[in-house]
Amino acid sequence: MKKDKAHLVAFIGVMFALIFVLFMLEGALSIVAGISTCVLSLPVAIALSVYDDWKNSFIGGTLLGVSSCIFCLIFGMAVYANPLVAVLPRLLMGVVAYWTYFGLSKLFGRAKRRYFRKVFPASIAAVAGTLTNTVLYILAIGVFVDKSIMGVGAQLMQIAVAIYFPIEIVASFALVPVYVAVMKRVSNRYVVKKKPAEAVESASDVGLGEQ
Repeated sequence: MKKDKAHLVAFIGVMFALIFVLFMLEGALSIVAGISTCVLSLPVAIALSVYDDWKNSFIGGTLLGVSSCIFCLIFGMAVYANPLVAVLPRLLMGVVAYWTYFGLSKLFGRAKRRYFRKVFPASIAAVAGTLTNTVLYILAIGVFVDKSIMGVGAQLMQIAVAIYFPIEIVASFALVPVYVAVMKRVSNRYVVKKKPAEAVESASDVGLGEQ
């Protein structure tokens, strides 16, 4: 089997649009009700980072970071639009999540219960990715954001992130396994192109299943 590059690019484009819309929605809520959690966009970004091979492990986090940059520029928060603050922590988030998922999948690959083979690795990878995102984001603010410009804003941001962090952990733990399963199914159907022999074998399997 090989990947159809055109469909892969289209798939990633659709995921970017979804992450962007979700992040904008969360950002709009934050303007009304204060800083909101990334309970929708973050799990999608983590799932996009782990569902496939290591070459794509940076994509989900990068797309989330780019969405964050655009949001900050649109809503006058340019101090947070620095790629070292908005993008780099999310890029590393995806890499950490992927290798956590990969290692646990290998470790529990022969487990009898489907939960440990499929769900548990994705859930723990989600926790690892969320933890990486939060810790590195706070550190990036402390290192790369000029405190003279922000005043007490940096401290308030760090406090808000710490408060909402448990909510993001729970959301990612629950949602990422679902998103990973959906992305794998969509990818296998539209992105992965089967060789003729494999297509014939799949067709024969379907025929046997219908008898």
